[in-house]
Amino acid sequence: MKTDFSQPKFTGARFDEKTLPVDVARDLAAYESLILDLAKHLYLTDHPDRERVPKGFASNFRLDIERIDPGSAMPNLVLVLSGALALVGGERDYFDQARDLVSECIAAPENALPDNFPKELLAHFNQFGRSLREGEALELPRQRAGSAVLTPDKRKKLVLAADQVYEKEVDLLGSIAEVDWEKSTFRLRLADGNQVNVPMPDSFHNKAREYGGKPRHQVALKGVAAHDSWDRLQKLISVESMEVVRNYAIATRMDELAQVRAGWYEGQGAALDADKLAIVADKLIADYPERLILPSIVPTQDGNLLLEWAADGSPSLDLLLSSLQASFHAFGPNGNDIEREFKLENAAEWQSLFGFLSDSIRTTAA
Repeated sequence: MKTDFSQPKFTGARFDEKTLPVDVARDLAAYESLILDLAKHLYLTDHPDRERVPKGFASNFRLDIERIDPGSAMPNLVLVLSGALALVGGERDYFDQARDLVSECIAAPENALPDNFPKELLAHFNQFGRSLREGEALELPRQRAGSAVLTPDKRKKLVLAADQVYEKEVDLLGSIAEVDWEKSTFRLRLADGNQVNVPMPDSFHNKAREYGGKPRHQVALKGVAAHDSWDRLQKLISVESMEVVRNYAIATRMDELAQVRAGWYEGQGAALDADKLAIVADKLIADYPERLILPSIVPTQDGNLLLEWAADGSPSLDLLLSSLQASFHAFGPNGNDIEREFKLENAAEWQSLFGFLSDSIRTTAA
C-alpha cells in the first residue's frame, strides 16, 4: 500500500532544469532515516511500558520517489507500508507525526526547538541536507502556513544545538607531511598551515612513499569533516576520493593558460594552441625535475610561452608551441650569453631539455 507522504522542494541553480542531482538524492535517504528514528521515539514515548517498537515497525516502512514535479526539483515521496503497518491508524500515524515534527523543527529558531523533538536526533542533520551548497535550500511542507526551509547554515545550527561540532562535505588540498604506517594514516598539511590526519587505504601506500615530504606535489581529496561553530576544521571523518596532483603549481598555471583567448592583452595577443599547450602541460607536470626550482610561466603576445627562473644568470626559455621548439638563454658568470636550442617532438628530446635545465640553473642559496 502506498500513500502520498511529503514533497520536498529543492531550490538553487543546480535545480533549475527540474532534475535532481544524484548526490542530492542522498538527502532523501537521510530524511527517511530521520523519519523512522523519530517515529520510533514518538511511539516509545507514548508507550512507556514498552522497550521496543512492534515487530515490523521499521522493516515494513519505506519512502519511494514516485515522480519529480515542475517547480525547481520537487520529488514526490510516497509512504510504502506493508504488513500490520498498512492498517489505517495505529503505528502508521507515528510516521505522519514524525514528518510534521521534522518540518516544525526546521522552521523553529534553534534556541526554541519543539520540546518533543529529542536533541540526540539532531545529529541526523549531519546527513540530512549535507549535499546542499551555498545559495541552495530544501523546503518541506508544514501543517501550518508556509514551509520549513533547510539551508546549509540552518543545518549547521540544528546540529550545533546538541553538539560542539557539525559535519560537512569538504574539498581539501595539501601536501603529505608525515606518514604513520602502523595506523595507515598521513598528516595532510594545508595551505593555511593547519594539518589533518587522513585515513590511508592500502592502495595509496606507494604514492605516500613517493610523494611524502614533497610539498610541490599536492593531495586533493573529497570527504566529510567535522567543524566547530566557527567553521574551523576539527577532524576528517571519511574520504570519498583522493588523488595526487603532481607539480601542483605548474598544473594550476597550465589550467589558467588554457583559458587564454585571442585579444587577452589590451585587445592584442594571439590565442594559445590548445592541443600543443596540452602536450607541453603533460610533459611539465609529469617530468619536471624534482631538484629544479619552479619557473614562472607566462604567455607571449605571439601565442607562445615564456618560462623564467629566479636564479643566477636570469635563465629563461622561449617555448614555441607551433613547432614545439625551445630556446634557452641565460647570462654566464662573466656576463656572456648562454644559449641553447631544443626540439621537443619526443620523450628523449624532452628529457634532454630537463637534464640541461637541471645542470644549468642554479640559485645562490644552493
